[in-house]
Amino acid sequence: MPRVKLIISILIFSILFSLTSFLKTQTRIIEKKIYKIDKKIISIKKDLHETQLDFFYVSSPGYISNKIKKLDLIDYFPMDFSKIYLNYKDFTESKRKITVLKKDYEKKK
Repeated sequence: MPRVKLIISILIFSILFSLTSFLKTQTRIIEKKIYKIDKKIISIKKDLHETQLDFFYVSSPGYISNKIKKLDLIDYFPMDFSKIYLNYKDFTESKRKITVLKKDYEKKK
């Protein structure tokens, strides 16, 4: 009888020992994944912060007024309404018309 108790206790001990080892390994893998994700989050937060700084600088009234002063030296002309497209379908239809006109023009030559 004592032998059976010894075998059962050794068996239980070995099962628990292997289970503990397995859990420890899985925990280590999960910790590595968490560390990698934390590094990504930190880099994304840094990028977000830099992007916000850029946005605040570019959209500041002083910067915009300087840009307007610089661009004021260039003469601009209004765009024809025929060159403004409300959606992609209108744009592609217009391109087809233009190419058809070019083909007709080439045939007349």
